[in-house]
Amino acid sequence: MTIIVLYILLGIIAFIVILLHFSVRATIKASKQGVDIKVKWLFFTFYPRKPKKPKKPKKKKGEPQATAENTGGQDGEQPDLSENGLEQFIKEAEEVQQDTEVEKKTETTDDTKTEEETVSAKSETVRTKKTKKKGKPEKKETETTEKKGKIAQLKDKYKAIKPFIPTGWKYFKKLLKKIRFTNIQADVTVGKEDAYEAAMWYGKVQGILFGLFGWLSCIFTVKLKHVDVHCKFNEKITDGEIFLKVKVRPSTMIHIVFCLGINFLRIWLRQRRERKRRIKQLREKRRQQLQQKKMNNSNTQKG
Repeated sequence: MTIIVLYILLGIIAFIVILLHFSVRATIKASKQGVDIKVKWLFFTFYPRKPKKPKKPKKKKGEPQATAENTGGQDGEQPDLSENGLEQFIKEAEEVQQDTEVEKKTETTDDTKTEEETVSAKSETVRTKKTKKKGKPEKKETETTEKKGKIAQLKDKYKAIKPFIPTGWKYFKKLLKKIRFTNIQADVTVGKEDAYEAAMWYGKVQGILFGLFGWLSCIFTVKLKHVDVHCKFNEKITDGEIFLKVKVRPSTMIHIVFCLGINFLRIWLRQRRERKRRIKQLREKRRQQLQQKKMNNSNTQKG
C-alpha cells in the first residue's frame, strides 16, 4: 500500500515538473495605434482578461409585487379627511413633539456631565504637576551607548548586506539571461522633405534601433527574425510596427531562486560562525586581562 502511495506522489511531482517546463509566453505588438500585449501559459490567458458579464438582479422571495391594489390604484392612497382621521393625526403629532423634547433634555444633561468631567480631569492634572514640581527632581537615566547618526546606521546596514550583494547580482544576471526575446520583427519607415535630412534621419533611426537590440542581447537572450528600416524622400513620415515574443520557463525561475536561497543561507551561517568566534576571542581577552590585574594586585600587596 505504501509503495502505491509513493508511486502516486512521484507521478504527481513528475506531472507538475513537466507542466513547469512549459514557458509563459507574452506577445507584444507596438505601432502608432497603440500597444497590444497578451500573456499566456498553456491554454490559460492571464492578460487581457475577459470582461465579466453583468449579473441580473435576483428577485427575493416574499417580496410583494407592485399591483394596483397595493399601491392604492393609479393615483395612490388618498388621505382620510373625516373628523376622526383629523383627531388621530393631531394626537400623533403631539406625541412626536413630546418625544423630541425629552430627547433634547437628555442630550443637554449629558453635555453638562461631560463638561464637569473634563473640568475635574484638568484640575487633577494640574495638581499632579504641582506635586511633581514640589517633590524631588527625577533622575535621568545614564545612557550606556551613544546615539548613532543616520550615516552610521546606513553604514552598519551596508556592512550587514555587503556579503550578499555579489551572489545576488550573479543570480540576478542569470535570471535575466533566461528571459528570451524571440521572433522579433520590426518594419520602420522614415522620411523627410529634404534628401540630406532624410538620409541623416534614416541613419539615426537605424543606429538607435540596432543599438537597442544589441544592448538587449547583452542582458537577455535575443533572437531576431527580421529588422528593416525604409527611407522615403520628399515625404515627411515616421511610421512602423514592432512585433516580438517574450518567453520564460517557470522551472528555471524556481531553480534560480532555490539556488539563491541556499547560497544566502550558507553566507548567513558563515557570518554567524565568525560572530561566535569573535565573541569567544573577546571573552578570552577579558579573562586574561582580569588574571593579569589580579597578579599585579597580589605582587603590590607582597611588595
